[in-house]
Amino acid sequence: MDRVGDGRSHRVADRRSQETDRLCGRAMRDRFTRKSKTVRGRMRQNVKQDVLRRDDYTCQYCRKKFAAADLTIDHLIPMAHGGLDEITNYATCCEPCNQRKADMPLQDFAKTIGVEVKDLPVHGDPIIDNNDLPIQIRLLRKSIFDKERERKFATGSGFQKKLEKIYRRTFWSTPIGVALESEIPSLPGHVRIMIPEIRTIATSKEEYLLLVELAKSASTRNLIGTTLTAGADVINIVASMKERHGEEAVRKRLQQAWTRYQKELERLATRA
Repeated sequence: MDRVGDGRSHRVADRRSQETDRLCGRAMRDRFTRKSKTVRGRMRQNVKQDVLRRDDYTCQYCRKKFAAADLTIDHLIPMAHGGLDEITNYATCCEPCNQRKADMPLQDFAKTIGVEVKDLPVHGDPIIDNNDLPIQIRLLRKSIFDKERERKFATGSGFQKKLEKIYRRTFWSTPIGVALESEIPSLPGHVRIMIPEIRTIATSKEEYLLLVELAKSASTRNLIGTTLTAGADVINIVASMKERHGEEAVRKRLQQAWTRYQKELERLATRA
């Protein structure tokens, strides 16, 4: 699969692979409330197979293709150095590269194989993997991962929250961010920054309005791009979830978002 920011190819995939999409959803269902995993867990076999397929059975370091039995899953940032046990830190790796890298810091190992950290992929991030988003946004997100990896800061249980904070701060200085702020200044920043993602999902004005209301709370914002994706029946899914969601706190937030959504529909109807 072609990769955003891959210095060797500079190509971008025309569509999201099913494996990456599935991994992204699995990893990021709590994107805005996430406590990143810093303790090694047992990797389920289906996750390993998904990662191997995602990387086309190709070692992400030497770029050679192998049989599945000759490949393993490596942590790009070693867990010994605070790396995360998460999809965005997984890479398919051959046994020789795995043995050579061991617990060597990523930037040190990258030098030994003649590549730069920015040439290594980031998989499983909901923005980078969303081919429906403008390429400038996806490259911005990739550049943040690259800088944090190079600075050895892509570590710790608070990394996901730090990543979102850096992304928001950096986004508003881009031409897309400036234009969006001018277009809809009335929305809070944490909602406005979700608009590009919302626009890849919503197929009607009603869906757009509902997704905007969901973006106002972190627990319901988590649904955007995971449970609620392009092609999903957004309104019916949310209508069901607000009554049946397993977590009471999320169910309450869904009901509040639904109430605001209904009021907005009524307000627009009176103006028509």
